[in-house]
Amino acid sequence: MAQAGNSELVDAFEQFFRNYYDNEIKQLAQQYPNEQRSLHVDWQELYRFDPDLADDMLAQPEQLQRYAEEALRLYDLPIDVSLGQAHVRIKNLPETETPEIREIRARDMNSLVEVHGIVRKATDVRPKIEEAAFECQLCGTLSRVPQSSGDFQEPHECQGCERQGPFKVNFDQSEFVDSQKLRIQESPEGLRGGETPQALDVHVEDDITGEVTPGDHVSATGVLRLEQQSNQGEKTPVFDFYMEGMSVDIDEEQFEDMDITDEDKKRIYEISNRDDVYEKMVGSIAPSIYGYDQEKLAMTLQLFSGVTKHLPDGSRIRGDLHMLLIGDPGTGKSQMIGYIQNIAPRSVYTSGKGSSSAGLTAAAVRDDFGDGQQWTLEAGALVLADQGIAAVDELDKMRCVTGETIVKLADGSNESIGEIACQAAAGGTIEPLENGQTIRGVDLAVRTMTESGVIVDRPVTAVHQYEAPSELIEIVTEDGKQLRTTADHPFFIYQNGSVVERSAENLEIGDRTLTPQDRSSVIADGGVVSAESAHSAGRDVEPKEIIGRRRIEGDDWDYVYDLTVEGTHNFVANGMVVHNSEDRSAMHEALEQQKISVSKAGINATLKSRCSLLGAANPKYGRFDQYEPISEQIDLEPALISRFDLIFTVTDTPDEEKDRNLAEHILTTNYAGELTTQREQMTNLDVTQDEIEEMTEQVDPEIDADLLRKYIAFSKQNCHPRMTEEARESIRDFYVNLRSKGTDEDAAVPVTARKLEALVRLSEASARVRLSDTVEQSDADRVIEIVRSCLQDVGVDPETGEFDADIVEAGTSKSQRDRIKNLKQLISDIEEEYDDGAPVDIVMDRAEEIGMDHSKAEHEIEKLKQKGEVYEPSTDNLRTT
Repeated sequence: MAQAGNSELVDAFEQFFRNYYDNEIKQLAQQYPNEQRSLHVDWQELYRFDPDLADDMLAQPEQLQRYAEEALRLYDLPIDVSLGQAHVRIKNLPETETPEIREIRARDMNSLVEVHGIVRKATDVRPKIEEAAFECQLCGTLSRVPQSSGDFQEPHECQGCERQGPFKVNFDQSEFVDSQKLRIQESPEGLRGGETPQALDVHVEDDITGEVTPGDHVSATGVLRLEQQSNQGEKTPVFDFYMEGMSVDIDEEQFEDMDITDEDKKRIYEISNRDDVYEKMVGSIAPSIYGYDQEKLAMTLQLFSGVTKHLPDGSRIRGDLHMLLIGDPGTGKSQMIGYIQNIAPRSVYTSGKGSSSAGLTAAAVRDDFGDGQQWTLEAGALVLADQGIAAVDELDKMRCVTGETIVKLADGSNESIGEIACQAAAGGTIEPLENGQTIRGVDLAVRTMTESGVIVDRPVTAVHQYEAPSELIEIVTEDGKQLRTTADHPFFIYQNGSVVERSAENLEIGDRTLTPQDRSSVIADGGVVSAESAHSAGRDVEPKEIIGRRRIEGDDWDYVYDLTVEGTHNFVANGMVVHNSEDRSAMHEALEQQKISVSKAGINATLKSRCSLLGAANPKYGRFDQYEPISEQIDLEPALISRFDLIFTVTDTPDEEKDRNLAEHILTTNYAGELTTQREQMTNLDVTQDEIEEMTEQVDPEIDADLLRKYIAFSKQNCHPRMTEEARESIRDFYVNLRSKGTDEDAAVPVTARKLEALVRLSEASARVRLSDTVEQSDADRVIEIVRSCLQDVGVDPETGEFDADIVEAGTSKSQRDRIKNLKQLISDIEEEYDDGAPVDIVMDRAEEIGMDHSKAEHEIEKLKQKGEVYEPSTDNLRTT
């Protein structure tokens, strides 16, 4: 067929349309051009009509598409309609032409392929000129110049007076088309073993623009093209792939629709009918980590999740479960989270900061995508994990710099971050934290770096101030730049041609961190980019070697600071590119409402984040203290902590029997690994194959990870259990009994309705583990025990021993609120006795007289000062506001 003449190919397409798409073309004619402008053709149907013609479409897509659209224009219609600008868009290619993004190679250039993935970024829709009409300013003659995807082309000379301009674009006579750029990333469910997802940029035009948003799972069909890379404005011999999109379709298929065979289903049903199915599940979660059976059972329930309900009034009740692990270092939190990420049918793993400019939620940013000046809507980890699990390690990390750190402002001036915090506090809104404060309403813009290394201006949305830790790290670069940071503060390190993040405590002499070059102008929101920075691959930064790294005492600084900068994770300070914090205010909406709203630069979008969050955090004082409230031990806002259905404390306390079992488990795990390595690397072994298999069986998961993944997907697809009356009664009695403890006038409220909803979700997940359509009393009892254990860990007031929901919900227990109230009254009474306010030593003495612990009183006074409820008119004297 490839050798056939043009007219024969047009005739072939016309016959194909007549046989397969007659009704669709008539519908297109009725709705063209306002409602519909394309005919979407299934490649499989084209193949059934003519295999040679279908194969030619794959090999020569641009040429064959022109023939197909010519046939569409010539199609005999019963109504007088011209389909002159209608498109023919091919979709549903064969599996041989649907490579993974990471598998695309040079051989695929100029061919038609289909890729599947998730939309990571999307620009706003902009008009693109296809044919420019130039009007000569001397004689008025119009010259038309077709525009390709490269540089903008102007006429060499006027076609009328034959002079070389000047010319002016006549917009009324020019032809424009809507255009948009998407970045499609490999779907998380297709990645295993810590693979980094690859991405492909897709350029779409006309009626398929504006149809998808970040977070959508799509199939994109188009022609692969090449774009040359450049470095410092110089072209390189290396090219990047991008796709000229022919069609983009949102995939309705859910991740649960995995390739589950009849044999898989048989094995799944066998496991579900076992009496020890829950023990089997627990034994399949991170078997190399000893113990933590209750935490592993809770993770199992999170994988299966509860049932999402859509009510008649249009409201929605989430079924996804959120879980937080707070624990001592070395207890295996990160390993357990990583294991869950590997067996979940769909999952995204990230650190608390996130690796993208969108962080954990989403953002409208102006960055390197496209020409570096377009607004881009970018999805964060919670959006990318839609209908799956977002595994977030180090959710609490405080990554700060000391107060003398000099920040480069947008106007080119410099200001210390400590002074920025003082000025911001004078005009902004202060939100107290347990060990510091967050200041919003900041009128400030600073220099930042895009993903491609271009320096741009972006506004600051918050300034954070925290109590300084006991130890800091000082970094010195080869050009004398110096920065003092917290140990976990990430630096941007240039390594093997790419940029990676590495914490300060893990830096080594010889590492190269990014520093800005001198540039006369930068991109600003609505501003102009310098010529050197205009190219999408241009860099305004360079790597500088680290020549000094030492630990220093943090006693010389009262506070450390951080900024939240809109749409990015860095700012320029002390001549380096410094990591910044993410504002977690959007996470509240993401976790509870399971959506994220973005409103910026004309982009107003609501992205779906229907996922479960599995988070891990460390106590801010190193180890968990059972005598202190949870809110005082973790750098997360109470409003965010309260969104978690389950909070576990993972502690490391000496216990002879437990330690002996743990040691035996670790030694057995390592010995099994040693035998496995020897079997692979050595020919002569003094152990038998049976001995090797016996040892490895002890650390193998009870259920193979691949089968467990299919089990979870099958259950979520087919099981939607309802509660029996017995289960409802058990949960109701548990809730009412706990609430009854708070009926006294002076009693704390033990639980809120949030905990009741968590019990429902957990019990539904428990039923799904058994593939049951009903939630039995045994399910309710199982999850009641889990919730009761969590409440004992984090919901009990250490001072009274009673359940108090406000420890999690509000961040303060009733006894703490009473102490604060008494302390404020005490200060008020004492300041009436003294002219300069209440002396601190007198306040402390009186506090001890009424039974208030000295350290607790000191701590509460400091927090009252941070909140502005008391102040010091003179040193060591207090007044209430």
